[in-house]
Amino acid sequence: MNQIVQNPTTPATFTAGTATIGEGPRLIENRTMFNKGARPGKLSTLHLEEVRDLLRRQSEAQEPVSFDRSPDQLHMDFRNGRVTAQFLTRDGLDPEVLLVHKNAYDQLSRTILPSRFGNGLLEQAELGENGEKLSTFSWALFSQRNDKPVKLRSVRTRDADGTVRRMLRSQHSQTFAEYDNLRFVDDLLNNAPELANMPVLEFKVTDTLMRLRFCTEDVGAFELNKPMPIIEAYNSEAGRRSTVLTAAIWKLICTNGMQTFSEKDSFRWIHSGNTQRISDGVASAVENLQTKARGVVKLYNEALDVAIDDAFAFMTRELKKEKLTKEQINKATAAIGHEWNAPGDTLATVIDATTLIAQEFDMFEQANIERAAARMMQRGLAAADNGRILVHA
Repeated sequence: MNQIVQNPTTPATFTAGTATIGEGPRLIENRTMFNKGARPGKLSTLHLEEVRDLLRRQSEAQEPVSFDRSPDQLHMDFRNGRVTAQFLTRDGLDPEVLLVHKNAYDQLSRTILPSRFGNGLLEQAELGENGEKLSTFSWALFSQRNDKPVKLRSVRTRDADGTVRRMLRSQHSQTFAEYDNLRFVDDLLNNAPELANMPVLEFKVTDTLMRLRFCTEDVGAFELNKPMPIIEAYNSEAGRRSTVLTAAIWKLICTNGMQTFSEKDSFRWIHSGNTQRISDGVASAVENLQTKARGVVKLYNEALDVAIDDAFAFMTRELKKEKLTKEQINKATAAIGHEWNAPGDTLATVIDATTLIAQEFDMFEQANIERAAARMMQRGLAAADNGRILVHA
């Protein structure tokens, strides 16, 4: 077992020892827990009560626990190919060795270390045993300066060897209000009956984000390649995103979506203060969002009739304005001719190509790209002259 000895006038030092933990990844990467609902070309839905039951079983298995501790009382160990954590006690280190999720590591790094230094310690650890020891020592040296308590959230998870261990998943300020996915779904069921009765097109949960997509129209009205209004719901237990309800459109052919044009078209609740305001707010948000989503469908249908004289150049220019990465722009322009897109060189074609490639990225990036597509559509419709967009060199 590792031991830590601290002296007010000298840096932390560590005795030799090996954490009682098997081989596995250095950090736990973001994982997908649930991904249910429609698939390309195939409509399949869930009821929100099914979602609640799945989340309840997950919560019972994970046994989430939060700790209010200062970083200087958390020993981070980079040795033996893992990053593990142990809390300090009066007698040394707590015997429970915690796994560390990449999200928690990144958040703690921003609290404790100089900019981008967290990645440097990981790279240093890859140099071998001496690098691991040096990274362990460096983290301890910086963490000693952080005695302000933070909230550390943890869950139980299955390690690479099959052992169930507790894992640090996220770090927050002490003002962070815990609002779990299960509580959010319960609030939707109890306080937004109209939304609760809508079929769920998609239920996706990762370690850091949950997304729900609801049909606002009769499921029987869904047709291949026909844009339909939906409502999206987001929640992050790991502090990566506020609780959000937003209007969107969705097409069955490739299960791609497009969010509304601006954050003004979303209802957003940050995780602080009394979370009852979220419970109270979801009902009033639903009717507004249904109207917004229908409006986006109307504008998309208008985009089907807007021709672009150089779709590639228009798309490149507009996505640069949105600050998409070079990789994302290249993927989007390469997808212009995909069979799932609206035919021809229309504004709808480039919108489809952008939302299509969005599915290749995680949910955070996907949402950013889909919002970029919506704003591109808005600008394109405003620039169209007699149903055509001229792209000047």
